[in-house]
Amino acid sequence: MMNRSLISLLFALVVAVAAHGQLPQFSSTSFEDWVYTNPAVELNRDNILNNKIYLYTTSERLPLTLISPLFTCRGGYILDMDVTWVTDQWMSEEFVVRKVGLTATILDAQGAPVDSVTFTPSSVSRTNHINLAIAVPDGMTRMKLRFASWKADINSNGAVRQIELKSLLRGDLNHDGMVSISDINAMIDIILSDGVFDGPLILADLNDDHSVTIADINRLIDLILR
Repeated sequence: MMNRSLISLLFALVVAVAAHGQLPQFSSTSFEDWVYTNPAVELNRDNILNNKIYLYTTSERLPLTLISPLFTCRGGYILDMDVTWVTDQWMSEEFVVRKVGLTATILDAQGAPVDSVTFTPSSVSRTNHINLAIAVPDGMTRMKLRFASWKADINSNGAVRQIELKSLLRGDLNHDGMVSISDINAMIDIILSDGVFDGPLILADLNDDHSVTIADINRLIDLILR
């Protein structure tokens, strides 16, 4: 019989692998176990490439959403999401830019919402590339992601073409897979450059005040000393 320490080690390895990018991707060639809540439209390559996977609220107030399969990623990581978002109606007189904000919501294993992030573009073209990032809550390891555009209607809809999910260790500013003293130097560089950072702000904004300051260095030191 496998002993407890070996089981714990195997579990830790599974979590570690999942946390480093083994996440469910959505594209014209990969949509296994994703759920689209519009039963009239099947998830298949033709429908994805022809922009049939719309996210909006119908006239009957039914929100059309896209939900990922259950996956593993532990707290302390950030889910970084690059989304290709197509809006066929963007030149229509009825199109309203503020309605096409895309929301990503973390769901627990039972499907209950835990936290969410919304990107609302200031301008839109037909094909848009949107980035969203959200921290995995402490204590969570199993979750789903739900994508929705709650304010959009049939005239201000957007179709999901691709979702590329990556996981980033929060505070790992030099992307070497760990949080260490070298990340302090990287954070100092960000602060000296007025907060300019090539990556999701949430990765460096450790105290969640929407800016990168000396206060974040203190939080980074706490992470290193854990």
